[in-house]
Amino acid sequence: MHDTFRLTDPEEREMAAGEYVLGTLTGAQRAEFEALLAVSADLQHSVEAWRERLQLLNQQLEPVAPPKRVWPDIAARLGLRTGPLQRLGFWRAFSGIATAAALILAIVALVPREPAMMPGEYVFVINQPNGQTAWILNATLNGKMMVQAISPEPMPEDKGGELWMMENGTPVSLGMLPNHGEATMQLPAKMLGLMKTADFAVSMEPREGAPGGRPTGPVIDAGKLVQIRSDTVSL
Repeated sequence: MHDTFRLTDPEEREMAAGEYVLGTLTGAQRAEFEALLAVSADLQHSVEAWRERLQLLNQQLEPVAPPKRVWPDIAARLGLRTGPLQRLGFWRAFSGIATAAALILAIVALVPREPAMMPGEYVFVINQPNGQTAWILNATLNGKMMVQAISPEPMPEDKGGELWMMENGTPVSLGMLPNHGEATMQLPAKMLGLMKTADFAVSMEPREGAPGGRPTGPVIDAGKLVQIRSDTVSL
């Protein structure tokens, strides 16, 4: 999978579920995926389906013993000692998993990729009142934000979701959220220091923004930014 990916695309989410089960996602991709996985029953079912699918596939594969030189070569590159670890059972399991991974990655490679969202250091999963994920917001340390519309509930034509951040008790509008696709926002420089601890909220407002710069409609969801694990952290 590319360094970035689109969780707004159902096919992309399905392929991400497969790569999540295989363990081929990067640290940032895995954190972003797990943020959605924690609140999406559909995605949880996809992950379980991939686990069952790969297990069945693994059971049907004929074990293939690799050449005897393979393990010593790997051990030498990793600085490991060779010895009793070179067992047939180890290689049967390894070859089965490797073959399953190769098959899935071949399928993933055929799926066309589009320019995708930035990883970011923080994430805020915005849910509907029924628990369904509506948007995912990613933010960088310099205050750049990108929001992906996952499946926001339909609103009246003149309404939309508006994102707010609390600045010393006062709500500040960061912009309207997209009904489809993605949108980018930039946090004002004076608010960067509050980003890690501030409360965020989304309310239903007129498409042109709340009148008077203050929220007037019902709150869809509220919460804080959650730090995404760095790629440098051992997982």
